Amino acid sequence: MTIGIYPRKSVYRDNSESVSVQVQLCKDYAGILYKDQDVTFRVYDRDEGFSGKNTNRPSFQELMTDVKAGRLDIIMVYKLDRISRNVQEFSEMFSTFQRYGVSFISVKESFDTNTPIGRTVMYILAAFAQLERENTSERVSDNMRALGAAGMWTGGRRPAGMTSVRRRVDGKEHSFLVVDPDGIGLVKSLYRLLLDGYSLTGAERYCRDHGIRTKAGKYLSSNQIYQIIMNPVYCANDLDAYFYLRQKGYVLPDQRLFDGSNGLIAYGRTSSADKNVHNHTWTIAIGAHEPVIPGKEWVAAQARLGQNKMFRSNKYESGILKGIVRCRCGSRIDIRTYTKNNLLFSYYYCAAAARKGRSYCNSGYVRVDKIDELFLDRLRQIRINPSLIILRQEEPQAVADTGQIKEELCRLEQSIQNLTSALMEHSASSAASYIITQIEQLDTQKRQLEYNLQLAELSRQQAENSARNRETVYQQICTLLENFENLSYRQKNELIKKMVKTCALDGDILDITF
Repeated sequence: MTIGIYPRKSVYRDNSESVSVQVQLCKDYAGILYKDQDVTFRVYDRDEGFSGKNTNRPSFQELMTDVKAGRLDIIMVYKLDRISRNVQEFSEMFSTFQRYGVSFISVKESFDTNTPIGRTVMYILAAFAQLERENTSERVSDNMRALGAAGMWTGGRRPAGMTSVRRRVDGKEHSFLVVDPDGIGLVKSLYRLLLDGYSLTGAERYCRDHGIRTKAGKYLSSNQIYQIIMNPVYCANDLDAYFYLRQKGYVLPDQRLFDGSNGLIAYGRTSSADKNVHNHTWTIAIGAHEPVIPGKEWVAAQARLGQNKMFRSNKYESGILKGIVRCRCGSRIDIRTYTKNNLLFSYYYCAAAARKGRSYCNSGYVRVDKIDELFLDRLRQIRINPSLIILRQEEPQAVADTGQIKEELCRLEQSIQNLTSALMEHSASSAASYIITQIEQLDTQKRQLEYNLQLAELSRQQAENSARNRETVYQQICTLLENFENLSYRQKNELIKKMVKTCALDGDILDITF
């Protein structure tokens, strides 16, 4: 009998039994129940610190894999809520146990899942465990909101240029943000770049060109710069900030508290139950730290973010290879469009070169119409000569003659059959060993021929697939060229995406596979 023991301890529950204690209690209980049987234990104890609110836990996944593989007879836990705190998930899990003939035992609750009463009690306990978890989660959320409203730091990754200290308030220690004099210079530099007219990408490029790094020695990405610029934690609690944030619809404290003497704390942007669910509305409180950026400048920087967003939006239908072509360095190719003398000019350019500089990739800007025409010329050549189509997968090898292999197999099988008949007639003679050796040699040749036949069949299938794929691509190319003037920009782009697998741009040279 194999018993799987599943212990778990949340790091937030210091008063609960340790993992080792849970394992020992389960073993002791199994020793009582199955004292006359040969029992083997499998312990799944790598989920310490994981929450029981979901099943995305490494040891739990390993446990379920072993259940489905038939390696376990019994699952044993010290307490029901160690393995699940959700009624629906527990029901699905227990159904899996039943489907694979695995019993379930909880030491502390002591119920037998083989009886209707035991299963009913088990589901009731699972429901109470879920209720306890949801109540605890709600209490934690209320506590975090109270801390945030009081200007305290509620935890998580500290903002760039900030650190935290512990201070005693009303007999309890709480965390508060303070400005880090060694790191805040980078933050101020980023705001100055935005206010001087740099875009987010331009600010990233400036930092790389001038060797400006974080305290950890890393360069900032444009997304990291965006997160720093939009964070109200650097903003002074003055009236400029108040009226801007009120216009945005954020929850604010009394206007009279906005005297410019402190920074701000923003919290509540995400739902506590699901970190991926965004409320899109901050609650703003007055922090205990010094302000970094005056409200007027902080608001101006937010306006620059809005301009950058508008600049990056796709206003123009330009570049039929958009989203398809990549730079020779492997990075994404973007399109930049501007007007001059009422004429539109669009260029393909390497996004990595624009962000990281020419030391990373020295590819330049290339006119969109030039590259698009180069691509269409390639398609026109293929239309005349379909053999120019280069498929992404490797070209199939030469197909062996399967008929000849099958004939050779038949000959070998007949020879083996003849030798087998001869062996039956001369099994007692000295020739038997010689006949057996001959059969073994022929059998080895047969297995090799069978392997060669499989390879030949695979090559034949690859050749057929390659021919079909080539014909499909050719038809798509003809459709695009014949209807090019009547297709919309989006239709052209979508059709090219279907036929082209890779398209690399190296200067004004295109490397295309289909």
